[in-house]
This record gives sequence, structure tokens and C-alpha cells, in this order.
Amino acid sequence: MLQHHAIDAVVYSSRHGELERNYRILHALATGQSVSPTDFAMSVHNSAVGNLTITARQAIVSSSISAGLDTFQQALCEVLSLLQAGYSRVLLVDFDGALPEFYHPALPHQMPTWPYALALVIESGKELQCETRSGSTGDEPALPQSLVFLQRYLSEARQFVVPGERLLWQWTRA
Repeated sequence: MLQHHAIDAVVYSSRHGELERNYRILHALATGQSVSPTDFAMSVHNSAVGNLTITARQAIVSSSISAGLDTFQQALCEVLSLLQAGYSRVLLVDFDGALPEFYHPALPHQMPTWPYALALVIESGKELQCETRSGSTGDEPALPQSLVFLQRYLSEARQFVVPGERLLWQWTRA
């Protein structure tokens, strides 16, 4: 994305972060094995966005967001803050890796456990507006919030709702 778009800032969002790496670290410690230095260094939540800026050889303003079920919507709030601060083009990457099977029994049955990623280049504009409403059940959706957003955005409906943990995020096209 950075090769094709002039990006001023980057927001990475991930509900579970580097859970695969963290599991490998915990498993190694529990079984008396040595911990991989790479896994240890890459296990922090903001390592992915840091790697992007290093690989791109660009000092880009960046942040990482994790906010439970509402991670993607909160990342969009962060993007809005950056746009309001004067950044003109923000790359938003929402992702999660595969969730280790060890955790599956403790997860809601419909929670996605497969890897996914969505990247959006966002600029200021008036094409979409978002308001929050009460009424969310807080139920775990079958798709990650970013993919629900993308699916409903691509439907070209004038209005669509993305459920959150406590709120409904209602989107309206101008």
C-alpha cells in the first residue's frame, strides 16, 4: 500500500495482536524450552506497525489499537483524530492472525479463529457519516468487525449498521 499511496500516518488495529507468538512463548516457558528471541521481540502489540515503517524506510506517524469487539471502529476513531490533526491520508490496517487452538474452548463458538487482514486508505471527506446508537446485544459476530463493515459498505446500501460491544455503529452515505 505504501508503494502505491502517499501515506501520512498509519493505524494498525488487531483485537488479539500477536497471540500466536505469545502462545509460543508461554508454551516454551511451560515446557522448559528456550524462548525464541524473535518471538519475544515481536510479541508486543505495536510490532507489526513498527515493522511496516522500518520496511518502508519511512518515518510515518503510527499507532496500534486494540479495543475488544470494537477494535475496528475505535481504529476508525483514531483515523478521524489523525485527519482532524492535519494528516491528509491515513492507512488503516485491521488484522488478526490465526488464534491458537489452545484458546478455542474458551472463545465464543462463533468467534472467527482464522487469520484475516483489511487495509484501507482513508482521506477526509463527506461520503460517509457515523453515529452511535444504543441497542447492541454485544453478541460475538461471525465475522470480524472490519469485514462486517466492508461487506455492508460494498452493498452500497444508503445506511448500514455495524454491531459493537455496547453500541450500534450506524453508517450513512451522503
